[in-house]
Amino acid sequence: MFDISSMQYVMHGEAVQLPNTGLIRNYTFAHVAGGMLLVGTQSGEICIFDVASNIYRASMPVTSNGLLCGAVDGDNLYVGGGDGKLKKLSMLNGQWQLTHEAQLDSKVMSVNLSNDCKELIAGTAGGKLYRVLTNDLSFLLHSDAHTGVIKDVAFGADSDKFVSIDDNGALKLWDLSDYKCLFTGHPNRAAAGVSVAFA
Repeated sequence: MFDISSMQYVMHGEAVQLPNTGLIRNYTFAHVAGGMLLVGTQSGEICIFDVASNIYRASMPVTSNGLLCGAVDGDNLYVGGGDGKLKKLSMLNGQWQLTHEAQLDSKVMSVNLSNDCKELIAGTAGGKLYRVLTNDLSFLLHSDAHTGVIKDVAFGADSDKFVSIDDNGALKLWDLSDYKCLFTGHPNRAAAGVSVAFA
């Protein structure tokens, strides 16, 4: 809240009524929606708190491998989990319901809504960005990237294609005409990439 006497914003903490058994969680994100504070946890559930009365309302398990990110649009909550799933939950009239689900390549690390709320951008631990339609969670790959330090780059006979390798051993073939990754290869066992040649 803004304090007139000091002409600055100040933060105040208040006690919240929790269940008798306690509620020890590691929280990953928080959003306020309609007077409710929605927080995701590393144990894969959404905890709901009533902001006005400082009361814990409920917990709802959503995923098995932790909730890492979330976004709210009206009565819809979009969450990304450590299992690579992006989920759309309807909160209409206080009735929570899973309406849509999409499986991405790896852990969903971030989700953000477009200004018109018709699309999401979802980023994953695998270095990929997806464009996702909010109405049915259909998606397409927008861009790709290395997740490790790039160790070497090599061009072949064509000046518009090159390969790169990173310290995770991932090899990618890139097309400079449209700045897209055409192919990604990984070693059979964990091995750091050192150099690469394009023949």
